[in-house]
Amino acid sequence: MAERTGARALRRGGGAWLLAALASLLAGPCPAPAQGTVSVLPVQGLRFGVLSSGIPTVISPLDAGRRAVVELVGSGQVSVTFELPAALRAGSGSRSLPLRFGPADGRVTFPHSGRVLVFDPSLPVSFAIPPGSGGATVYLGGSAEPGPRQAPGAYDAGITVTVVVSNSAT
Repeated sequence: MAERTGARALRRGGGAWLLAALASLLAGPCPAPAQGTVSVLPVQGLRFGVLSSGIPTVISPLDAGRRAVVELVGSGQVSVTFELPAALRAGSGSRSLPLRFGPADGRVTFPHSGRVLVFDPSLPVSFAIPPGSGGATVYLGGSAEPGPRQAPGAYDAGITVTVVVSNSAT
């Protein structure tokens, strides 16, 4: 990897991408509560990569290499909520790099039907995953907005994803 130097280049560190799942989800599949039939599988975190001072970086939920991805496998009525940070932080210091999540930065796809649901990740999104459909994939994009005098460093933040499955009794 080529090394950038100077005030305009921000280092890419292990924390330069956001984790789009609870830390406990990283251990593997996490079945929903006993009444549910959906497993939550974190696939990829939101990756901003190397940022330059004063130049915003926008990650579309369509950007396969940098968007966050969470797979939902199973069926049921699902509600997804993101706890989104306002900024990336540099270590334990007070330096921060603003983040923005817009009304079209969330996307749910249903592979077997081709249906797509665009949503604002700052608000909960609810949808049904029909039996036999295989599930749904949730994508998250966002924007990092370094200031013109942004200090170089490794910045990171976490995103918490909450998935609630509610199935009616049969």
